[in-house]
Amino acid sequence: MGVLLSVPTESITIRVIVASVAAALLGRLLLRVGLRTPGIRAATALVPAAALIAVVGLTWSSLELPFLMLPVDAADALPVPIRDSYLHFAPLAAPIIVSAWTLIAGVRIVLRIGRGRRTRRSLVGPGRGRPTVRVQRIADQVARRMRVPTPPVALVVGCPGGASAVGIRRPVIVLDRSLAARMDDEELEGVLAHELAHLRRRDNLVALLLGIVRDVFFFVPGGRWALRQLHTERELAADQCAVRITHRPGALASGLLKVIDASRPDAACAAFVPSGTLVGRVQHLVEERPVVTRTRGGVELIAVATALSVAVGAAMEVPAMIAGAAGDRDAVAVVWTSVVEPTVAPETEVEHRTFQVYRRSQLETTPAVRTTPVPVVDDDPAEVSRAALAACATPGAVCPEADTRRSLPIQPRPTIRVDDDLVGQWSVSSPVVSSATNGLGVYFMQRRPAEDRVR
Repeated sequence: MGVLLSVPTESITIRVIVASVAAALLGRLLLRVGLRTPGIRAATALVPAAALIAVVGLTWSSLELPFLMLPVDAADALPVPIRDSYLHFAPLAAPIIVSAWTLIAGVRIVLRIGRGRRTRRSLVGPGRGRPTVRVQRIADQVARRMRVPTPPVALVVGCPGGASAVGIRRPVIVLDRSLAARMDDEELEGVLAHELAHLRRRDNLVALLLGIVRDVFFFVPGGRWALRQLHTERELAADQCAVRITHRPGALASGLLKVIDASRPDAACAAFVPSGTLVGRVQHLVEERPVVTRTRGGVELIAVATALSVAVGAAMEVPAMIAGAAGDRDAVAVVWTSVVEPTVAPETEVEHRTFQVYRRSQLETTPAVRTTPVPVVDDDPAEVSRAALAACATPGAVCPEADTRRSLPIQPRPTIRVDDDLVGQWSVSSPVVSSATNGLGVYFMQRRPAEDRVR
């Protein structure tokens, strides 16, 4: 028993992982250094996705997808040294790796869309409350200043985050009823302006598309950080857009503080940790931010573009460096093997041939006995005595069918189809990590030259 998963070193899988990790590390470094331009900060969170798309575009003609092999009894399969012998592997006929990836990505996308619909139904279902005259008046005023149509406003009990913009085609602003009653007109104006800014910027659509990209490339590290950072930058950008409309950053900050107080009444101090999104938004609103000049914005844009170029370059060069000039590390194979001990049936005692011959001779020399004998079958089932045949031919005699068994049974051998083009181009070198007993082993695989491949 066993299975072999081979990942070519210069495959798209390795490249997108290297690109995503490098882009996430460089993006976090740039944000820690201190990017000031809001648009550039949002673009930094998009660097991993941009690097991933660039790598896919550059390697589209030679994807080098991973492949799966299973052990077979075929002479032209790929031999892999396992302990003190060899185990021969051949690739599966069905593209199981691509099928599994498609299935997992599809399930994740369906679950994401389902969660969005369930959230909308739970917040803006049939039991939603109509806005008060005060809330509707302020929403109309803010929407008129932002030059967007006024979406429906729903007052609900226990809205997560105090307020939220839900939906893409038919958006709805959901507002917590008790929080709206605690806010004054200026604070409520700032909160509604923030949610309308999300709808104006189409942040919900962007979040859905980026979430789908994350689900498709679920195996790539760094995607969770990119989505979280992009969410933070969207919130900050919506705050800035609301402040440009209302000209009251303090009122919006005060409304956020009331959201924090309503969200965690029993642990208000825990909400003021530096990593909290609401606290970071309040700090950006109340602190005096330095003016971003055009020169600084250009420098920050060049820095982000450089980070993207470095990430893509690393994805194209690092796998080639791992493979080496000799080409003895063209692929990495992870092998799992297990030895199944054969079950030996206990041997049945077989009567010696001498006794069989003796009984047959006695049967032939005693014709007066009229019984129904059982035919005695020799090693060759065609050799049956004449006396046995005569006894079975007697009217009224019942002769059971003899249980014949050949000493060397011949069973039909299944036809095994081996992908010669795939198997013939690889050879396995010495193991990197190999277990002396059943378990996992890691091997480097080398690509054979075209003239040395098995035909």
